[in-house]
Amino acid sequence: MKLKKLRRQIRLLITCNILLMGFIVVFLISGFTGKDKVKFTELDAERINIVGANGKPVLALSNKRLIPGPAMNGKTYPKEYADGREYFSGIIFFNELGDEVGGLIYNGIKKDSGYYAMEHFSFDQWKQNQVVAMQYIDNGKSRRAGLRVWDRPTNVGMDEIFDRFAAKNAVPKGSRQYDSIMQEIKASGARGDNGVERMFIGSQDEVAQIQIRDKKGIVKAKLYVDSSGNPKLDFYNNKGEVINSLPGKE
Repeated sequence: MKLKKLRRQIRLLITCNILLMGFIVVFLISGFTGKDKVKFTELDAERINIVGANGKPVLALSNKRLIPGPAMNGKTYPKEYADGREYFSGIIFFNELGDEVGGLIYNGIKKDSGYYAMEHFSFDQWKQNQVVAMQYIDNGKSRRAGLRVWDRPTNVGMDEIFDRFAAKNAVPKGSRQYDSIMQEIKASGARGDNGVERMFIGSQDEVAQIQIRDKKGIVKAKLYVDSSGNPKLDFYNNKGEVINSLPGKE
């Protein structure tokens, strides 16, 4: 009796396995031969990657924990290299080569002294950093919102700049190698490898204005409306001193 019962159980187990395998096969076949798109009413995720036909990313939507770091010429770098990106959630854009080309990042942080809020929507120059950005920055004491424009060099890629950071972080601080790399970083900045901001159009602490800067990033002209509601145009020297104003004093 025990032997017959054992045989029945074995046959039942085999039958169940066959049915289960058949169900899995049908499920897989229907999944791959059905419609190309799947509809979701709601989806919870920490990060969603959109990839191109070549498998490389073209967009990454992520929280701050998983937001990707900069990518250039097949190399990826820590997110900390990108001006505090580790504190922000958002969307990062990539071109067909896998190079980062801009994005939208944002966050609002409550602090003991108040708060800090920022939204930043930018577009990058080819193989370089951002050249156009719409931005809002507010720390409760100072607030700025508007459009910023930069000039960036065409003979220096962002990966060259990031490689120097990586080399600096790989050697002991205060060592001869560290000091040498820091000199290279300072020389790179002095040459203008990081680019300069050339224009701001927006509002700074409730003053509507247009700022125009020279190739060194120094403000040379500012068109604005003062606290009395009067339009003004100021011109500056390299020290930031007003050298002429329109309308002039009566």
